[in-house]
Amino acid sequence: MIARLAATAAILAALAGCGLAPPSQPASRAVATGPAATDVAFPAETLPRGVARANRQLAADFLDLTFALERGETLRGLLRHEGPIRVYLRSPELAPYAGDIENLLRRFRDEARIDIRSTRDPSEARIHIDGVPLAELQRIDAGAACFIVPGETSWSGFRARSGRDRLRWSSQRTLGVTAIFIPTDSFPQDIRDCLHEELAQALGPANDLYRLPDSVFNDDNFHSILTPFDMLMLRALYDDALRSGLPHSVVAGRIGPILARINPQGEGIGELPRAPASAEFKRSIEEALTRRHGAARRIAAANRALAAAQRLQPADHRLGVALITRGRLTRDQAPERAAADFRAAYRLFRDRYGPDDIRTAQAALHVALTALEQADFDAADRLATQAIPVARRGHNAVLLSSLLAIRAAALTATGDRTGARQAQLDHLRWARYAYGDGNGTRAREQARLEALLPQMN
Repeated sequence: MIARLAATAAILAALAGCGLAPPSQPASRAVATGPAATDVAFPAETLPRGVARANRQLAADFLDLTFALERGETLRGLLRHEGPIRVYLRSPELAPYAGDIENLLRRFRDEARIDIRSTRDPSEARIHIDGVPLAELQRIDAGAACFIVPGETSWSGFRARSGRDRLRWSSQRTLGVTAIFIPTDSFPQDIRDCLHEELAQALGPANDLYRLPDSVFNDDNFHSILTPFDMLMLRALYDDALRSGLPHSVVAGRIGPILARINPQGEGIGELPRAPASAEFKRSIEEALTRRHGAARRIAAANRALAAAQRLQPADHRLGVALITRGRLTRDQAPERAAADFRAAYRLFRDRYGPDDIRTAQAALHVALTALEQADFDAADRLATQAIPVARRGHNAVLLSSLLAIRAAALTATGDRTGARQAQLDHLRWARYAYGDGNGTRAREQARLEALLPQMN
């Protein structure tokens, strides 16, 4: 979960640079945090099952996700929970997210066929979710927005135990009690994103792979919710043909038939060329995304990440990630080069994944911002309009509210006052959902616009 907060901050900074400031932009995390009671929310839904990629390649992805950890350790045996899994929400500060957790647990049951439910009894829970101030979390892991720890049930218990007495993920033979630590004072969007990734990883796949284009098991954090790929990996992990402790060689022999049975659309598909993992890209992009580093160091790291991505053949989404990262970091000092980086990333994502992919929509945001700055209001509106339904399907309220803000600015500039006010109203609604509304500023502005709109129709 390394890049989540950095990405949010970059979007806010870009919007501020276009003059889209308060009340729609949070002035500070202390004011903006805490979920607001809003009249918008993403629907609870079940996504289509299956992935139309070669099962042989999906099998390799499964083994990489389940037998390695993101910091380089390898596991001697498969890890998963055996038996029913119960989830306990310990922190009262996170109680407003209970509905989000229930929706996610339902998806695990429906899409991954996992026996998982919430419980009010901590003694029967396997997974405990506890809330912690972000500053405390980052005293333990400076680059993390949230994380999981095996063998723990609470933050106080975790802190009371010395490092040498803490259970290591790699020393387990099966998954037991696990704690998920979530920041209580981050933006609501960040908290919801953390819940998706950490709950999924607490079920077993504790690795993150930058080479995966369509997964939350990827610290570039373009995806806010678990994808069909993620659910397929979890469904395979909890298939009856597998169990905790099986060695890599045995699982490698069984995962092919499992995928053939649960993902028939992956049979008979040829394997597409794809670039391998790159340790240099991983090191460099994580350094570039770490906000505590100085600007010069982060830009240098973004350049190294870009060079590493350019060496990968065939080129993939990592090149677009590096371009957007460098563009975000250099847009104030070198706006023309940043604009070129954003356009290149947009073309790469659009051509490789199509206009309806969340990566394309993320890049479209930055290209639209550039168009707005250059007074190309029609282009800004067109790009934002195309990306809005993609952000909505991806449950990314930060992206959605930002795209609506661009529409509002573009429509204002072209004289469409009614359209601009409606876009600004929708922007405020989704901004409250994404960022919270600690001091009520957005709610007051929303009420003001709602009162004005009928007079203009």
